Amino acid sequence: MATVVSARPATSPAEADSVLLPRDSTAANSTAPGEFHKLVTNPTPQAVTHLYVCIDANFQGRCENLESTKQVPMPDTLFNGFDNTISSLGPDAGTTCTLYDNPGCSGASLGGIVKPGINNLADYGFNDRASSYRCN
Repeated sequence: MATVVSARPATSPAEADSVLLPRDSTAANSTAPGEFHKLVTNPTPQAVTHLYVCIDANFQGRCENLESTKQVPMPDTLFNGFDNTISSLGPDAGTTCTLYDNPGCSGASLGGIVKPGINNLADYGFNDRASSYRCN
C-alpha cells in the first residue's frame, strides 16, 4: 500500500523511489504553490532487532523473542505476562538494550545490555523489576 504525504519536489537520490504528483490548487486544503503530494512507492524498511526474555534465570521458564525497531528506538512496554517477571534476557548481536522499572522507559534502569545478555538479573538487583525497555 502506498502512502501519500505532502512534500516538495525530490532533491536527493534518497527520494528516487517516490513519485511526485502536483497538488490540486482548487482543493480546499491546498497549500503554497509548487507543493506536491509525494506518493511513496518503496518506503525505507525499519531495521528490526530482538530481545529474548525469560521469566526464570539461565534462560529457563517461559521465554519470548520480543521485536522492536532499531532505527528509531521507541519505548516498549512489557506485556503478555512479562511485566515485572523477567529474570534473564539477551539482545541480538549488535544491539544494546536498557531495562526500566516503570512503563514508558522511566524510573530506575539497567543499561548496556549486549549479547549474550544476562543469565540472572538478580545479580544486578533487577530481577522481576522490568516494566519497559529500549533497544538500539
